[in-house]
Amino acid sequence: MDTNLLDIAEKAVNLAERQGADQAEVYIGRIQSFEIEAENNAIKYASERIDAGIGIRTIVGKKIGFAYVTTLDDTDIQEAVSNSLSLARASIPDPDFVSLPDYSSDYHQTRGLFDKRIQDLTSEEAAEIIIRIIDTSKQLLVDRDYAIEAAVYTSSSSSAIVNSLGISKSESKTFISVNGTSIIKEDGDQTLSYDYQLSRNFDDIDPEWVGESSASLAIKALHPKTIEGGEMPVIFAPLGASAILGRGFAGAINAEEVQMGRSYIADAFGEKIASDKLEIIDDGVLPSGIGSRTYDAEGYRSQRTVIIEGGVLKSLLHNSYTANKDDVENTGNASRPSYSGLPSISTSNFMVKPGKGDLEEFISETKRGVVCRNTGDLPNMTTGDLSAMIMEGYYIEDGEIQHALKNTLIGINMKQLLQRIAHVGNDIRTASAMITPSLVIERANITSG
Repeated sequence: MDTNLLDIAEKAVNLAERQGADQAEVYIGRIQSFEIEAENNAIKYASERIDAGIGIRTIVGKKIGFAYVTTLDDTDIQEAVSNSLSLARASIPDPDFVSLPDYSSDYHQTRGLFDKRIQDLTSEEAAEIIIRIIDTSKQLLVDRDYAIEAAVYTSSSSSAIVNSLGISKSESKTFISVNGTSIIKEDGDQTLSYDYQLSRNFDDIDPEWVGESSASLAIKALHPKTIEGGEMPVIFAPLGASAILGRGFAGAINAEEVQMGRSYIADAFGEKIASDKLEIIDDGVLPSGIGSRTYDAEGYRSQRTVIIEGGVLKSLLHNSYTANKDDVENTGNASRPSYSGLPSISTSNFMVKPGKGDLEEFISETKRGVVCRNTGDLPNMTTGDLSAMIMEGYYIEDGEIQHALKNTLIGINMKQLLQRIAHVGNDIRTASAMITPSLVIERANITSG
C-alpha cells in the first residue's frame, strides 16, 4: 500500500469537503515506463517516461465538477480542488446522479500484479530480449529478403483513490509486453506478420516463441489470393476472436451504451442471445490478469461477473453511476485512462470459457471456409452489423489451408454471429484484457476481390 499517495489523496478530499463539497473523490496515478524498439540489428527508438498527477471530482447537490493537475505539488492540488468546486457549482444538475460508491469490506486482494524483475529491468536486459526475438526470426528467414522489427515495453505504476464515503485504497502493478514483426519481399510481393506476448510477470515472456511465431506467420502470409465468395464457416483464431468479442461485444454490454439506446443488445437483458456453447465471464480478480485489480477506477471492489451463461445474457457492465441509475448491483467496471479523465466503463479480464479442440483441429474439420487471424474492424454498435476486413487470414479447402487471403471481408450481424458459434476451442490466449480460444462460426457471408 502506497501510504504517501493515500495521504495526499486524503488531504485533498478533506480540503474539498471543507470548501463545501457534499462528496469528493481523489484519484492519483503515477507511472514509470520504458520502451525500446529495434529493426534488424539497430535500435531505432528508445524512451523513458515518468508521469504523475491527480484528478479531483467534487459533488455539490447533483452538480459535478472535475479538474486535474499533472503534479503532486500541494499548491497545484489546492488549485485543482478549487477549480473542481467552481465547475461543480457552475454546472447543470444531473438528475440521474445518486452518489459516489460506498466502502465495501469484502475486497479481494488480487495476487500476481507486481513483479520487481519488471520494475528493475535495465535497458541492457531489454535489448537482450529484442536480440533473442530477432535472432530467432532470422533462423526461419534465411535466404529470404526480409526485415525484422522487435520491441519491449515495461511499466511500473501505482494508483490511489480516496472518497468522502470511506473508500481509501492504493495498489501497485507491473506490466511487460514484447512483440516481433517480420517483413518479407518475394517475387514482387511484400507481406508481414507479427506476434506478441504480454504479462504482469517477467517469467511468462518467451522471446524465442515471439520471434518464431512472427516469422512463421509472415511466411504463411506470402502470395495472398482472393476467393469465390458466398456463405461459409469462419474460424476466428484467438486474436481475431478477441477483436470481435473484446471490442465488438464488450462495448455492447457497457451499461451506459445500453441506457442511451446505443447498443444492439439494448433490449436483450435476460434473453438467450448466443449459442449454448458460449460462456463469457468478466473477472476482475483473476490472479496475474492484465485487467485485474483490487478495486476499479472509483475505488469499488473488483469482482467476477457472469456475462453470458447457457447463451443467456446475465449481466451488463456497470460503474456506480449506471448501477444507481438502474438500481442494480455495481459490477466494479469503472475505468479511466489516467488521472486526467472521468470514470467510464470497460471490461477487466473478459474471458471466454474454453471448450474442446483447437485451431488446427477446426481447420482439419472444415470442408470449405476461412480463418480470420485478426481484424481491426468493429460492428455498428447500434445495429450490430459487422463488415470486417480479414487483415490476416487463410482459405481452407478439404481440411487444409490453401493460401493466404487478400481483400476478403466477413459480413454478419453480431446477433447472428453469437447465435452461430458452433465450436469453442481450448487454445486460450491473452490478448490485452481479452482471454479467448479459437471460435467457429457455422456460416457468414464472405466477399473477396
